[in-house]
Amino acid sequence: MSVFSKATASRSRPLKSALGGIAVLGISALVLSGCAASESGNGDGGDSGAAAEDLTLNLGTILPQTGTLAVLGPPEFAGVDLALQDINDAGAGITVNVSHKDSGDTTTDLATQSVTALLSEGVSAIVGAASSGVSLSVIDQVTGAGVVQVSPANTSPAFSTYEDDGYYFRTAPSDVLQGQVVGQKIASDGATTVSILYANNDYGIGLNENVTATLEEQGVEVVAAVTFDEATTDFAGAVTDVLAPNPDAVLMISYDEIRSAAEQFASRGFDFSKLYGVDGNYGVITESDTNVDIAGAQFTNPGVQASDEFQQRLQDLVKEQGEDPLTVFSYGPESYDATTLLALAALAGGATDGQTIRDNLQDVSAGGEKCESFADCAELLADGEDIDYEGISGPVTFDENGDPSQAYVSIYQYQTGNKTEYVDSVFGDLTE
Repeated sequence: MSVFSKATASRSRPLKSALGGIAVLGISALVLSGCAASESGNGDGGDSGAAAEDLTLNLGTILPQTGTLAVLGPPEFAGVDLALQDINDAGAGITVNVSHKDSGDTTTDLATQSVTALLSEGVSAIVGAASSGVSLSVIDQVTGAGVVQVSPANTSPAFSTYEDDGYYFRTAPSDVLQGQVVGQKIASDGATTVSILYANNDYGIGLNENVTATLEEQGVEVVAAVTFDEATTDFAGAVTDVLAPNPDAVLMISYDEIRSAAEQFASRGFDFSKLYGVDGNYGVITESDTNVDIAGAQFTNPGVQASDEFQQRLQDLVKEQGEDPLTVFSYGPESYDATTLLALAALAGGATDGQTIRDNLQDVSAGGEKCESFADCAELLADGEDIDYEGISGPVTFDENGDPSQAYVSIYQYQTGNKTEYVDSVFGDLTE
């Protein structure tokens, strides 16, 4: 049996206004007819005379089924699978298969094992990982093999200058942008002193630096910066240190460690309207968590608010797969866009090898005629048009470093009973 599955393969798993200070605002397709032959081959292991409409693209994913970011796995897997369904249903001359693997987190070696397995299966591109730290642990292994890596959720600024021979991309913006939005939001809410509790990993360190810089620019004093090791469960001492200066606001940069920390905050009578969080811990606390209520807390999450229609499509898909209903949709749109862009890059280049995909990804994301679905974009490519895919998550528009140069960051607030409510989206342009 093939290791690859088509669009709706199930997985086993445990389980707009802008704030001040943030900028607001050709290639010819080689898609041939059924009787025409490709002179260069399709790059997918087929014969050199295979028609371009016989392209087969084999993808892999390394996304969190387990570990501290497991809350992000379900919407990310669903985003990939929904994109595959749309691509294959379009009948545009390319079939995409996927092999899903667990990334785990940085406390395990699961990501390395998963990448090794995917490379042995002959994938041309990998979607993932979600964690910046996990991606940094495997990026050399992936890109060194001439395989494209597109993360839907990596936000560490380190990737912008990483030596990856152009094989690494991401559909989530750098934390340079999220840091600006978080800092501006805290300042605009009137805080003059802030304590920050952050994870001692690439994600926590990088985001803390960017938030701190923005806060200081706004005249907000960081009165405590307390770090903790990833997967820590005892936050008694850290919370004491964070609250000691009596700050106007507290920002926690973490993954699922927020569950343990929130209990400690609650035991001290903390007013959760003073708590701010980020994408790594947004959605970790849900309505099923009845031991603590964080009503009033606000979180940022890169990307747009998934539309009701898109959310329903994801829910319908996971129901069909026999999976639990989604409780968050974080990075579902970014995962959908990553998968769609990979298929469009292969179509544009007329082949499915990693180098062809790498060389066409930036082109299909910018500079051509705008299109908003795989089917519409593929039709333009078939007509010899250059395209600019406008994604579910936003404009995408890869720069020369593989970063989206324009993106949204959304703001959510917790309500009584740990329900979340969308507040706003901030558009940022990192080229300015």
